Amino acid sequence: METRVKNAISSLEIDSKDDVRIIGIWGMRGAGKTTLAQAIFDHISVCFEGKSFVDNVREVSKGSLFGLQKLQKQVLRDVFNDRSIYVTSVSDGINKMKRMMSRRKVLVVLDDVGHIEQLEALAGELTWFKPGSRIIITTRDKQVLIAQGVHVDNIYNISLLSREEAICLFSRRAFKREFPSQGYEELSQQVVYYTSCLPLTIKVLGSFLYGKSEATWVDTLDKLKTIPLEETLKKLEISYDGLEKDQKEISYISQLSEGGERKVE
Repeated sequence: METRVKNAISSLEIDSKDDVRIIGIWGMRGAGKTTLAQAIFDHISVCFEGKSFVDNVREVSKGSLFGLQKLQKQVLRDVFNDRSIYVTSVSDGINKMKRMMSRRKVLVVLDDVGHIEQLEALAGELTWFKPGSRIIITTRDKQVLIAQGVHVDNIYNISLLSREEAICLFSRRAFKREFPSQGYEELSQQVVYYTSCLPLTIKVLGSFLYGKSEATWVDTLDKLKTIPLEETLKKLEISYDGLEKDQKEISYISQLSEGGERKVE
């Protein structure tokens, strides 16, 4: 993951103050687009005068008639640290963003964009932004980035984790270290195998298995063997967006294993 972050940051050229740059992070769901975008945001946001990380653009914008308004308001409030800013319509939001965003060098992440109209409302033109600003868009649909005019060289196609990266990520969640605890090496390899090296799945399973008994690990593996990956991803993603992080993990995994368990020593 560290290499991916460094490569993406390099393509942003944050020291250049002469232009506004958009990069796209494109890949299948669960591949780690949000994780990568968040890591980049955490690394470089201190270099900007204003910042905003907008989660779940796809779901929020289609979840209500006022979804895009809500997201426009979030960006403006975040960037200017002003909770008094209001947006009365999408058109009003566009006008406010055109007028206000050029005042500050900003970093904006638009996560999980699903349609060009969402970008038109949130980052319609490069001229909206002050030179030096950087916009990061994550999406499952490469065509959305192309339609927005993102140069092909600035579209980052995120691949799945290598087996080594997957084991490291899983171990951080399941053991709070970089590698599996003694006696759990083979079990960890098997769990990672059934995640198909998808970061979202790895993180949820690792968090659940932290501190659980070996019997729970074995039972969870048995259940995973019978659940198709596509069904697993559906359980992990959109239908759980309304829950807090810990609730998401518990709600999903509770379907795999039941009963209280002792801690792993």
